Amino acid sequence: MATQITAQDRELILNLAKFYIETPYQFGWNWELPGDPMDCSKFIQVIFANVWINLERTSALQWAAFVSKWCFSENLADAEIWDLIFFKNTYESENEITHVWIYAWNNQTIDAKTPKIALYNIDKYWKSHFKWVWLLSWFTKEYNSKLAKKNYDRINKILADRQYNETIKAVNAVIAVLTSTWWDLSEKYQNMSADYAKQLRTQYPEARKLEPEQAKKIYQSVVDMLSYAWKFAWVEEQQKYSELNQYLRKKFSLK
Repeated sequence: MATQITAQDRELILNLAKFYIETPYQFGWNWELPGDPMDCSKFIQVIFANVWINLERTSALQWAAFVSKWCFSENLADAEIWDLIFFKNTYESENEITHVWIYAWNNQTIDAKTPKIALYNIDKYWKSHFKWVWLLSWFTKEYNSKLAKKNYDRINKILADRQYNETIKAVNAVIAVLTSTWWDLSEKYQNMSADYAKQLRTQYPEARKLEPEQAKKIYQSVVDMLSYAWKFAWVEEQQKYSELNQYLRKKFSLK
């Protein structure tokens, strides 16, 4: 169990928060992974849960918990990396505290607000609504650096897997186009097309097969492109485009 929060700890927690940048903002949502919509206090709750510190769900309740521990500063200049900054009366509410940010560096914060989680500056508006800073260094008892690193690695793997899956989809799309248009190419380009498709399949073994619905969408895009290109093609090319278009529409039951 950690006895103090080090600079390395703060950097790890900040990097964990960065995973969530570009996540859509949605007031009241309760999702927990990067990319899932969430609001400011849910974002804070999720990040702290990943470093083994349990917080309340709303910014007002989070603020109340910190006040009771007397672990805050009324001076914005005291904020360090990963401290929390609370704001008051940013919208009509029965609670004074209505918003919370994570301090990043150089007057910037990582914040969940419309339209997405992102890096934002603490501008004049937010300074006018500033309440106080919650000091992470005053609240170390529950922080566990080993578990923080474990959750960092877990989320990093989730995002890496997502990225790889998106890569596979893109590779599948390229292979689909290469193989579906192969028959209409000259021998020279048939060989090039076949070689490239083979190379992609070797590099990405998972890209050998398309789900039927995914394949249909890709081929539909191909025929739509052919229909558009047909208008601007030479007469000789128009016939080829038309034949290929008809072949794909019939083979894959497209519109």
